[in-house]
Amino acid sequence: MDAYAGLHHWLDQIALRLEPTQRRELMRRLAQGLRVRTRDRIKQQRDPDGHRFIPRKRNQIGNKKRQGALFQNIGKQIKTEYSANHAAVGFGGRTAVIAGVHQEGKTIKPSHYAKATNYPIRALVGFSQDDEKWIEREIQNYLK
Repeated sequence: MDAYAGLHHWLDQIALRLEPTQRRELMRRLAQGLRVRTRDRIKQQRDPDGHRFIPRKRNQIGNKKRQGALFQNIGKQIKTEYSANHAAVGFGGRTAVIAGVHQEGKTIKPSHYAKATNYPIRALVGFSQDDEKWIEREIQNYLK
């Protein structure tokens, strides 16, 4: 999380110079923009580093268990939260549980009767270097 720590320090310096209403508006813009960027990246089946998601496993016959891309509708369920002091982008409810399993590569039982399944790591949320540059540009545009 070095990128996060560096970004946090940089934003703290700017926050000291802005009024609370201005900080809230800036955080709103950043949260909404990151939500859109995250949604688009998930649609493209890419993690924050730009690598493609690991595809689904095949069943014993050799067919994929489900057709289509992973996380087709999860992009619609990305939540934002912001105030004068913070901005957050993530998932809520049942979607957060599913996203957490893939984000961390956990082993779970998909249903009560199924055997435990190991899910590979598929990072859904996070900062890329492109996101950091975008945040810098947005802050510069806001301060102009």
